[in-house]
Amino acid sequence: MRHNVVMARKAYFVSLHHRIGLDVNIPALAELTPQRKELIRDAAGVLLPRYFSPSRCREVASLATNIFPSIEARYHYRGKTEQIRLMRRLGLPHPESRLFENPAQAKRHAEEYGPGLEPPCVLKGDRGAGGSQVFPVRSQWQLLDRLRRLPDNEPVLLQRWVETWSRDLRVVVVGGEVRSYFRVGVDGFYNNVAKGAEIEQEAHPELQRRGQELAREAARAAGFDLAAFDIAFPDDTEPVLLEINFLFGTKGLGGKAGYNRLFGLALARWMQTVLTQQPRRRG
Repeated sequence: MRHNVVMARKAYFVSLHHRIGLDVNIPALAELTPQRKELIRDAAGVLLPRYFSPSRCREVASLATNIFPSIEARYHYRGKTEQIRLMRRLGLPHPESRLFENPAQAKRHAEEYGPGLEPPCVLKGDRGAGGSQVFPVRSQWQLLDRLRRLPDNEPVLLQRWVETWSRDLRVVVVGGEVRSYFRVGVDGFYNNVAKGAEIEQEAHPELQRRGQELAREAARAAGFDLAAFDIAFPDDTEPVLLEINFLFGTKGLGGKAGYNRLFGLALARWMQTVLTQQPRRRG
């Protein structure tokens, strides 16, 4: 009965998020019965959970007119090598990079032609969070040693060394909301909070502004509305993108409570935008 009343309204929203209720609430993993599909199809917008399987996401997105957040893209660009290809395609500034199908290919290339980039450079595995698959490379011997630490069946990349002076900017984009803070490393290389980096919220406001502009541009061009961008300022010049994170920590946002407030603001803004513009059906 409640659903029939909701459907009679001019506009309503459906939530599949287990913690956020809207006009109509459907469990994220519930069977999509014909009635639920109709509710999703006729809704002004649909709120997705932060974690969703690719197949489930595609199914809901094929029905909905508007979804938030648009998490579909994360399944295509979760790996660092695909992110580099995306940056190249969109013309986004990033360090020069060499991509390899797996560590064995990178090893063969290094043994035949040299590392591919003059040391010092940076070796990155395709996955891994918190800097777990990122290594400084200062010699060919070190490159071969580090390659043995990476998964055999995943791509790897070499990236030109960017002098960050032990800091980089993390810019978090959630819908129309943007927050940023500097992460200051403690060992001269890793700037990850998981490895002990400190957070500076107010430092270098002009650099933060420029970094936010780059993150907004990247998010808009790629269609991301829930992502964290790591940005460096080599020699305090123009910012460059280091990588994109779709699952990211919240310490620099004020913890889980701070992130939830940020998401709530972004959600309210998205709903208002949907209600004030002509809806366009997807699919």
